[in-house]
This record gives sequence, C-alpha cells and structure tokens, in this order.
Amino acid sequence: MNVREKKYKLIDLFAGAGGLSNGFQQTGKFEIVGAVEINKEAIETYIYNHQSDKKIIIKPSDCEVSNISDIDFEGFMIEKGINPLETVVIGGPPCQGFSNANRQKNYLISGNNQLVKEYARAIDKVRPVAFLMENVKTMNSATHKFFVTEHVDDSIYAYSSEQHLQKINGGEDPFWNDEELILLETDKEEYKDLINRILKMKHVKPLITNETELSRVRSVVRKLKKTKPYNPTSVKEKKELLEIQQIIDSLLRYDFGELNTEEQMMDIVNIAIYTFKKIANGSNTDNEKMLNNLQSFVEINQLLRYLKEIEDENILKIGIPKVLGNRSLKVVVAVKSYNIVVYLEKFFKHLGYKITLGTVHSNHYFVPQKRQRFMVLGVKSSATICDEITFPERYAEKNFTVRDAIGDLEKIDPTKNVKENKLFYNVEINSTEMQNYYRSGMGENIIYNHINTDSEPLSKQRFEEIKNKEGKNFHSLSTELQDVSYTDASRTQNTIYLRLDYDVPSPTVINVRKSMWQHPTNAVALSIREAARLQSFKDNYIFKGSKDKQYQQIGNAVPPLMARAMAEQILYYLGEEPNQYLKDQFR
Repeated sequence: MNVREKKYKLIDLFAGAGGLSNGFQQTGKFEIVGAVEINKEAIETYIYNHQSDKKIIIKPSDCEVSNISDIDFEGFMIEKGINPLETVVIGGPPCQGFSNANRQKNYLISGNNQLVKEYARAIDKVRPVAFLMENVKTMNSATHKFFVTEHVDDSIYAYSSEQHLQKINGGEDPFWNDEELILLETDKEEYKDLINRILKMKHVKPLITNETELSRVRSVVRKLKKTKPYNPTSVKEKKELLEIQQIIDSLLRYDFGELNTEEQMMDIVNIAIYTFKKIANGSNTDNEKMLNNLQSFVEINQLLRYLKEIEDENILKIGIPKVLGNRSLKVVVAVKSYNIVVYLEKFFKHLGYKITLGTVHSNHYFVPQKRQRFMVLGVKSSATICDEITFPERYAEKNFTVRDAIGDLEKIDPTKNVKENKLFYNVEINSTEMQNYYRSGMGENIIYNHINTDSEPLSKQRFEEIKNKEGKNFHSLSTELQDVSYTDASRTQNTIYLRLDYDVPSPTVINVRKSMWQHPTNAVALSIREAARLQSFKDNYIFKGSKDKQYQQIGNAVPPLMARAMAEQILYYLGEEPNQYLKDQFR
C-alpha cells in the first residue's frame, strides 16, 4: 500500500505569476489549494502553470473576481475541509504604497496599504501553522505608516481602530501617536471662506480623480515652469493633447453639489478650463500667466483629494480640520498614526506566532540578481520546539552572475511575436549549474518566452551606441541621442537603457521592457525568458498574456529560489525536510 507523502496545504495571496508559490513547490512538500489574484493576465499564467486548473483561484461564491477584500477565508477552509495546522499562507501585498517608485504621486495616504491589513485579516481568519509575507525593502521605513481608523465590526477597519490596537498591545505604552497632517499650504488668502465651507462638508468630490489626468496635470505644471511657451501641437505630443482634452471634459462635467452657489469655486473651474483650452489650441504665449491661472485649481483639487482619501479610508479625525494663518493659509487635521512593521509584529505575536522580520537578499540563495525584499516569517509557537526563529543564513558562497543565467541564450535570436512562443534550444552542453537548474524538467530541446520587443529605430541606435562605447546606461549616450526624446535627460534614472554586465549579478529586475534593458553583448532588448531567468524561474514556467504584461509579471515576481530558501526554513521549524535541499542542488 502506497502511503501518500505528507504535504502542507499552501494558500497564495496576491499570487501574481506565482514566483513565491513556485519556490515552495520546488521543495516537494507543499501543494497549492488556493490562490488570490486580481490581475487577469497573471491569473492566466498562474492557472496555466498549475495543470490549467481554473478552480485554483479563490473567488467569492457570487463573483468572478478574485478580490481579497471579498473573500471569506473561514468559509473557504470549511468548504475545502482544510486543517489550519496543515496550512501555510504566503503572499506579497502590492507595494505601491511603500515603494520609492510611488513617491511622485504625492498621496497623503495610499489605499494600497489597506491590502497589508487584508493579509493580516487572512492570517487571523485562517490561523495557519506558518506564514510568509514579503514586500519592498522600504516597507520598514519610518515614513510609511497606517492611520488609526473608526472601528467598524466585520470590516478591514476593525484591524486599524484604536480598540483593536489596544487589544493587541497587551497593556504596553501605545505605539500609535498623535500626528498633524498638512492638507494644503497656499498664499491664496482670499479662499479662506471657501476652504472653511469645504471643510464643513460631509462628503467631498475632487475636481479631477482619474490618475492619467492627474499625471497629465502634474506634467503640464512642470512644463509651464520652463521658459519656452508650452503648446503641445506637434505630432509626437498627440497623447498629451488628448489627455489635456480629457481634463477639460472632466471639468466641464464636474458636479458642484453643495458648492453650486460658491462663485469662487466656479471661477476656479472656469479659469482652469480656459487655461487648458488655451494650451490645447496652441495659443499660450505666457507660461507664467498660465501657471498662475492653474494654481488655485491644483491646490483646491489637492485639498479635495486628501479630504476624500480621509473619508474613503475611514480615518479617525481628532476634531475637524482647521485653517491656520491669514496671509498664507495652512489646512491641517489631527489624526493618529503608527508604524506598519511595529503593528505587524505586535499583531502576529498576539495571534500566537513566533516571528522574524527584516530585509532578505536574493543573491544569498543562488538567485543571479541583487534584489532586496522585506519579509516577515511566522511559525505557530505551539508547532515548533525552537525558542526563536530566524531567516536562513546565506546559502551561496559566491554570487551567480548574468552569464550563469543567460549566457547559453546569447546566440538564440529572440522572436518578436508572443504567438511564436517556442524556439529550438540548440545548446548542446549546459555549462553552468544555473543553466542545468533552468533546464531541469524540460523534456524537449526548446525554449519558451524567448521574446523581446521589436525596438524602434531610435532605440536600436541607442542600443548600438551603448554597446560600441561599452557604456552602462542612458547616460552613456551622446547628448544628441539623449535630448531627442527627453526634456531633461539629467533626471533620467540609471536603470533606463541599462546594459547588463555578464560578470556580476543583475540589479533588481523590474519591467525591463519599460526600462529598455539591454543584453550584455548584443545590441537588443532583454527577452522575457532572459528576465525570467534572472528572477530564477525555470524554463518550464510559461508566461501568458501580452508582451508587456509578461514583462510586468516577471518584474513583480518573487524569485522562486529565494522563496524556496524561505520554504525550507519553515519546514525546518516544523520538523520536516524538503525532498532535496537547495544547497545540495547547487553543490
């Protein structure tokens, strides 16, 4: 009689393309019973790589969207007959609220931070034997915080109310503090009465809410600060013109509601419409005047947006917002806030977990990439005999390099079409340990997803010049090739047009198509498969969706080998062993 090998049930939250769960599966000790993911292309990839089982995606019974906020985890566990003590939960809540890449959006509060609380809610409802949460390394920054909310039973706001914080704090000094948020600073003293009227409203509506339109407003303001009159009338500025027209249309449709008798508010909107129209029809002759025209629109919209965020996120206000000053005005509101990481540590310990948290380096675990992620690893105190838990020590004595990862693909020309997803892999000998790892499980002499972008002539010219100069990135280009499409080339990040170096690990893999990453020796864009290898996906892991969506899925993923090291550590604390240790595979 064959006794089925014991495997822990794995629930994968914010699963993406599946890098985190793939690493756990590589141990041979985990089977996925459900995954939560809202992006349809990532879902397609996830399902395809899990025996095309559509039921693997967890959805509410009355909805086709796998939105974590709508999922009843207790009901899911009961329906599937899953024992929490045989279950591990993993996941990486989207990081927009914490990422340095999001700083330009200037949000007061990021609604995406709510998803971290959704992860905490899932742990509370499932009570797994162990869990792993990952995020960007900046999550542990003091500048990233939660705000105390009004308490609402059976909602996500129950996980950030003062009542909840007091419960998990165990009588210690409060870790949440009073804070004053600045909602607006302006020299427009004539708007004091209007601002006070806005602050007394129960519900507010921003003038502009669409993110594309907000981004275009910021762009227009930047360009109006330059000397040359801004009139986007050329062919290459067609997108700018269309988005400015969208802004005009939104302002023309604006519902003033309670402010429909406020002449100042109407004047602000009408002046903004007039200004955007003047820019759109190419008749702007005075940037400074246009900028002054838009100042009140930008400032009042900011105030309305921040007030709307406070309303939508149910943030507890200490009193009503105040207007301070006379000649220059400052709008402030008193709230309470707390550090996200301090909260998570308190909460998970309150639930009975031993935890370790901190920054983890992917290249310590054989990933040919220097990527740092913030992780929280927890194991039920009753499930381990260890007094404390830690992350695994560094596995790799040396760093694997870009050459180890993709050197064998150098002479296989990538295709340009996602429909041509299979190329002949004509490499006779896999020369590195990494390449043997990538090819394990491949029954045929083929390579999937070796696809790159069909670059425009300008991009090809840039690739050639960077290669010929043995340059590193965009800043290696001649001034002529820099200025042709960048208004301020000096502000371009070092990751743009990055040419990889064969002899060192890759930098952190992002969406390499958008950043125009270049092959180390060929004057071409990096392929989807090459990016996947830098992330340590095996060649038998197939990506689905459009070209850009595949690149994005890979850039968002957790490197499977990094995840595998964390999975082995969890098994150790649970008294189990993987089928093969990662160290032995790369011995």
